[in-house]
Amino acid sequence: MRIIAFFCCLLLSTISYSQVKKDNSNSQKIINLLGDYFKLDRENLHVQFNKDVYTTNEIIGCKGYVLSFNSEVPQSNTTNVNLVVYDDNNQVVRKQLIYADKGTFSYSFKLDASFKSGIYHFRFYTNWMNNFNEDYSFTQTIEIINRDEPYVFKSKEPLWKTAKVAFYPVSGKIIDNIYNTIGVKITDCNQKGIEVNDVLILDSKSNEVARFNTNRVGNGSFTFIADQSEKYTLKINNDKLKLTQPLPPVVETGIAISYNNNLPKNKLAISIKTNEKGIPIFNNKTYTLLIHQNEKSILKEFSFANTETEHVLFFDKINIANGVNSIRLIDENLHQVSERLLYHYGLEKTSNSLQTIRTRNDSIKLSGKSDFKNANLSVSVLPAKNICKLEQKSIFGTFYLNNYLKNPEPNNYFYFDPQNNNRKQDMEALMLVQNQNKFSWDDFKTKIPKIVYPFNKGVTVSGKIETDTNLKSKGKITLISTKNQVFEDAMIKPNGDFKFENFFAQDSTVFVLQVTNDKGVRKHSRIETHVIQNESDFVFPLQIPKKDCPVFVESKPEEKFTFSKNFIELASVSITLDTKKILVNKDLVSNMATGYKIDEEYGTIMDYLNGAGYRTGIDNETGEPFVRSVGGFNKDVRPTFRIDNNPIADLNELYSIYLSDVDEIYFDNTNTRYIGSRVVIDIFLKKGIVRKSNFKVKHDLFMVTKGYANNTNFKNAYFETDKEYALFGTLNWSPTILLEDNPNYELRFPREGQKEIQVLIEGFSNDGQLVSEMQRITVE
Repeated sequence: MRIIAFFCCLLLSTISYSQVKKDNSNSQKIINLLGDYFKLDRENLHVQFNKDVYTTNEIIGCKGYVLSFNSEVPQSNTTNVNLVVYDDNNQVVRKQLIYADKGTFSYSFKLDASFKSGIYHFRFYTNWMNNFNEDYSFTQTIEIINRDEPYVFKSKEPLWKTAKVAFYPVSGKIIDNIYNTIGVKITDCNQKGIEVNDVLILDSKSNEVARFNTNRVGNGSFTFIADQSEKYTLKINNDKLKLTQPLPPVVETGIAISYNNNLPKNKLAISIKTNEKGIPIFNNKTYTLLIHQNEKSILKEFSFANTETEHVLFFDKINIANGVNSIRLIDENLHQVSERLLYHYGLEKTSNSLQTIRTRNDSIKLSGKSDFKNANLSVSVLPAKNICKLEQKSIFGTFYLNNYLKNPEPNNYFYFDPQNNNRKQDMEALMLVQNQNKFSWDDFKTKIPKIVYPFNKGVTVSGKIETDTNLKSKGKITLISTKNQVFEDAMIKPNGDFKFENFFAQDSTVFVLQVTNDKGVRKHSRIETHVIQNESDFVFPLQIPKKDCPVFVESKPEEKFTFSKNFIELASVSITLDTKKILVNKDLVSNMATGYKIDEEYGTIMDYLNGAGYRTGIDNETGEPFVRSVGGFNKDVRPTFRIDNNPIADLNELYSIYLSDVDEIYFDNTNTRYIGSRVVIDIFLKKGIVRKSNFKVKHDLFMVTKGYANNTNFKNAYFETDKEYALFGTLNWSPTILLEDNPNYELRFPREGQKEIQVLIEGFSNDGQLVSEMQRITVE
């Protein structure tokens, strides 16, 4: 009966549509408002983590994707991404600047003592985002487990005793004597959605008015003709939940928006309706129906004619943007009368096909093929029974859903999962309970964004030199890092100040500052140097959902897991250098030394030692260089250095010796020849290269402490037992897979006894097409 009534309305709409006014003045004003508000491009961020639960010995890996809000392609202008990590008490435990390139960034770090067991919130944002009225940051919540404590598995059951119901009438009101659609959300005190069958809506005489179910995230809806003289109640009565709750009161009149998004020929029908009491209030007034996503809009003006209570308009969905769109009813005075959200899936593509092959050495080869070329992907592979969830957030959910919702959906993969055959119905239910867009209509008219916070690129290295007046007026300063192939010049101001702007400076990197006079002669001078990020704090406070579970509530007994106490993690140093070439200076060093032939063209001795597993840098207290061994028996030992059999006293010299001048390097980790360090490093220069016997420092050094984050090379953590690995381990994390002309790719990793694995692939192509797919695959 309802379907017949609706299509009768569609027939009537052809008559009503002919009465649309041709005066487009209001429509043009609306178009101008949207154009002005969205003129400035915004940055959208999505970050994929390799998983969401970590033990305290693991490395956290994540891959970020930055999309232009206006053009919907990778935002290549973004370089500076800020990360702030909060604990569950909203206290900051880490801040870091991350470098983005061509719309992506990769970041990984090993958990340290500052991370205790608990919940943490990783928030990513840019300085440019501060210019807007809406929060565009991305937040990922993870859990960290201390291996010394038993882990309690979280129950999948909701806390039934704390269930509560929220009602979301279409357009905010239940209107008398018309069909009303009401969205319903049922959650427990942890904001966990509750799936319930046979939810009843009863009138004051306990007559059944409607019956519906909620889905697995607690969303549902029902439709009924309301009577203002009645009071209605929701009732649930089953073995797990007994609950009654009154509906909001019925109002005398108003305007409601409904739509049919499932018509043939890719059509959308939108109905604007009132009741008979609304005729004298709303008829013969001009309204504008606006469908828009950002500045992309479709508008139609209409009036309720004579005694008309319902007006239906048709739209071709080919003109509607993918993702969340707002349907707004605007009156003659540009006031918003009603609002409704619509989700348009657009054309769907199957993005990836995956298969696995067990290789002879008991590893797994994962073969993938994408439908997209020129794409950047990240892949996480976990054991099938792992408790660390992969399918919580989707890149689709970030860019197409949460970017437009006033209350973002944290776990949104559910709405984009190709395995969820009911995802369109589930999205319809979500659009009912998410009844407000992130963008306020009043803001369009009164809060046009202005540039207050700059679009930062890089950091600023600035400082002051102390030297003679002649050098200050005519001198030049050079910033050098052979490791990063940096050679930048800046003029010295008369007051001794200098500045390098928009510069890539990574934490713990040592740079050489070299001052020369007007004749190009190097001069040593005391230099004060510091790094400025030029970043502001984020203007939007982090909103951590607060749990309001009463203390007396008891949940189902939860299983505990205890980690093995035999765990020992060994530090390792690996030197992957060529030892096959003939060594000519071996007789001049200990027979216990290991030698390496050098053929690098770039870098200094210090750069080489970094790659060979030594820690190098500048002491914060003394300002002097240091070199220390990393692991094993010689951990933290300061080596003794010799150049062509002559000891060196000043480690600054190691920054002045370029690898292009070095022939061989020998490492003796069991020194018995010299008094002092038990580690001796011998350096032999190439023939014709003469070491200066009276070495004097003609440069200054500084180590970056407020620059871009260093990336820790990701490696899987060690777990004592197979069960621990299956529950908590990572099989593979590949943050950067570049697809160019060839859409095929392969990953290899240890099998670890797995018969089934779960794989999450995310990313985007150069033209802005998105990839997000989780698969469970049997290992062949």
